[in-house]
Amino acid sequence: MQKLIAEMSEKLFDNDIMNHLAKETGLIKRVRKVHARHLLDMLLFDSGSSFQQQAIQLAAKYDLQISKQALHQRHTGELLEFVKSVFDKLLLTNVDEKEIKGMEVKIKDSTRFALPAVLATKYPGGNVGNQKTGASVQFEFGIKSGKSAIKLTPASKNDQGESRLDKETIEPGILYLRDLGYSHQSYMANVMAKGAYFINKLIPSTLIYIKDKNGNYVSLNLSSLPSEGVFDQTVYLGKKKFPVRLLIHRVNESLRKNRIENIEKNNRWRGAKTSNTYKERAAFNFVVTNLPTEKYPAELIQKLYHLRWQIELVFKAWKSTLKLDDIPSKGAYTVECIMYGKLIWALLNWKVSMSLGSIGEVSIAKVHQVIENSKEMLRQALYFMSEKWFRFLEKIPLAAIELESKKGRLKTKDLIVSI
Repeated sequence: MQKLIAEMSEKLFDNDIMNHLAKETGLIKRVRKVHARHLLDMLLFDSGSSFQQQAIQLAAKYDLQISKQALHQRHTGELLEFVKSVFDKLLLTNVDEKEIKGMEVKIKDSTRFALPAVLATKYPGGNVGNQKTGASVQFEFGIKSGKSAIKLTPASKNDQGESRLDKETIEPGILYLRDLGYSHQSYMANVMAKGAYFINKLIPSTLIYIKDKNGNYVSLNLSSLPSEGVFDQTVYLGKKKFPVRLLIHRVNESLRKNRIENIEKNNRWRGAKTSNTYKERAAFNFVVTNLPTEKYPAELIQKLYHLRWQIELVFKAWKSTLKLDDIPSKGAYTVECIMYGKLIWALLNWKVSMSLGSIGEVSIAKVHQVIENSKEMLRQALYFMSEKWFRFLEKIPLAAIELESKKGRLKTKDLIVSI
């Protein structure tokens, strides 16, 4: 942990390095009393405050006298490019390499949130809470390595389009867990061609075929499925009859009704109708994979897919603790600077979490809360190499940040070790 913070402090938050970045991005053209570090400090630790309050903070912490108007004038395109460069450099700062035993598992998903209308042209919102302006954060991480990748896009860009951009990044021997939005046939074909593996849900409208006794393709009849247990066999998807292993199991009636109610509500807003095919399939979960049946039985596949929930816990922590989706309505450059400042926090929290423990060992939500409650000490650690924050962390018992296991369920870390 101390090594990670020291590296970030020396290679990123150092005053000379930040001034160099500021000159590269045009933020600073000559030596000023207000340095790049001061502006970044305000964005990271006081972005929720008014410019007047930030000016007071600068006076109290750095003995800098600057008016709120002058501080507002610093929020330009150059400041935005500077904050982006800090974010990019933080991406390259890795936690200690961890030994990977067995198969690495990578999880990717996105979270969307509305933005002030001042960014409508740059960040069209699509269907984000009926808002015309919104952003999407694409996040991927390795469960065993802790390595992560994060990218900001307009909310109007869907996950399927993003998965096509991932084509060259797929690595052999890795298991990729993705949500419904990424699970089109070209993505799955690409994963298989690269010698990698996937587990993801199937788009409800996908045509599903099986072979009859004569080798002819016939549509899968859901009404013929057993009322209990899991359907697990090779099927053929779409017009091209793409072969894949499909697992189907029934859901309870409450979940089925909830799914139909949600899609009908969304369809009414879009002016569309809910198909009978969707209503029929709402009674089932459809999971596809190319993992072999002999080594990975249906029960294990279902447990592995549930690991994808870990990324939802990350997103929940981002929104509840970091307030990622709470962007104040200010000028365009200020709004975008604040947004990237929150992404810097998201990355920093992730790296600290992975330094304290692996997925399945530590609770992301608890670590985020610990960091939130000790931000002032962290500020001193980043900017002034103070050791007070490290001593604070050393005193926190492991039980305070451990991931709680539910009675009767296989522990997440045990499941991860098993593969």
